[in-house]
Amino acid sequence: MKPKYLADENIPLKIVEELKEEGYPIESIPAKQWGMQDKNVIKYAFQKKLIILTFDKDFGQLVFKEKLQVIGIVLLRFPPTSPLRIKSLLREILDDEDFNPLGKFVVVHETHMRIVELP
Repeated sequence: MKPKYLADENIPLKIVEELKEEGYPIESIPAKQWGMQDKNVIKYAFQKKLIILTFDKDFGQLVFKEKLQVIGIVLLRFPPTSPLRIKSLLREILDDEDFNPLGKFVVVHETHMRIVELP
């Protein structure tokens, strides 16, 4: 079964909505919970069994130093030069049949990925 994703609020909502309409298994943080602290984003994603997509490096601290439980995290480390570029790279990631971030912390750069097993 393909993993499902939770886009952190630093990923434009319009992109998330467009990807969802195209059939990608992605949702955003609920509108009523915008501004949610990162720890609560992790709890929400863990309860819903969602992999977090984010540009926020603080998630690494929460997972590796504070040992918060997550299903998986995909940290986007490329310059978000335009919504179109973000959407294009997200499509590449989500379309990759071999990509499975369950139990992993994945750092995505424009030209490569670094994958670390979660503690």
